[in-house]
Amino acid sequence: MTSIDKLIAAFEAGEIDGADFPHEQHVRVAWGLARRYPRDEALRRLIDGLQRIAARAGRPTAYHATITRAWFELTAEAQSLERHPELFDKTLLERYYSRERLAAGREQWLESDLHPLRLPPPERLDPPPDLPGVLRRIPTSVAVLATHGEHTPHATTVSSVTSVSREPPLVSVCIANESRTLEQIRTVGAFAISVLAADQGELAGRFAAPDRSAGAGQFTGVPHHRSACGPLLDTAAAWLGCELVSLHRCGDHHIAVGRVVLAEAGSRRPLVRHDGAYH
Repeated sequence: MTSIDKLIAAFEAGEIDGADFPHEQHVRVAWGLARRYPRDEALRRLIDGLQRIAARAGRPTAYHATITRAWFELTAEAQSLERHPELFDKTLLERYYSRERLAAGREQWLESDLHPLRLPPPERLDPPPDLPGVLRRIPTSVAVLATHGEHTPHATTVSSVTSVSREPPLVSVCIANESRTLEQIRTVGAFAISVLAADQGELAGRFAAPDRSAGAGQFTGVPHHRSACGPLLDTAAAWLGCELVSLHRCGDHHIAVGRVVLAEAGSRRPLVRHDGAYH
């Protein structure tokens, strides 16, 4: 009997405790189970064994559904562990998942959001040391993105409105994953964009404030009107109304792509954000 056979036998017999089951052994057990059993059964046996280990340690909530299956999917793909030493790197999943995605996948399986789960892994891409400083030097327009469900409007400040295509007419905008407006857009299937005017920096701050009022309260005292795609601010510099075409999760934001069904430009100079200030 090989050492990996002995390891799998001990794992399936419940003879391994969490303290005696480091990451390297986890990888070897997952790989051995995938070689020994049909894929679905191998995954089930791995999950059962890990849940028993967590239960014996008095920490049943330590089991993580997405981390377990993600490691299994990667490990099962390897024909030889010796050819893929990266599997023994505990930080490997950071190349496939954002932190937010992994945090949301403790109780249910979630697909990777940064890169498909396949070998070889993507190169580790460390951000430039001063990425925030560089991005501050790039001028961006500032807009209020809004949508309206059956009863409640939602809005948030954005600075990433971009033309995607002229034919068909498409624009994109980035929305934080935790934004209430994102969920409303997903439900309603449309959004409205008011490009702010140069003297509307206060409105940009208002719709970006984390403690702002919810729903219709956000618009109290702000002249606006309702379009088919959502609320539009009356005194903005330009307006767009869009039907949602697609949503793409990218790191800590979603990219919303919309087909433009309303477009109007005013005469006011637009607000620009540059180097951390409004101009």
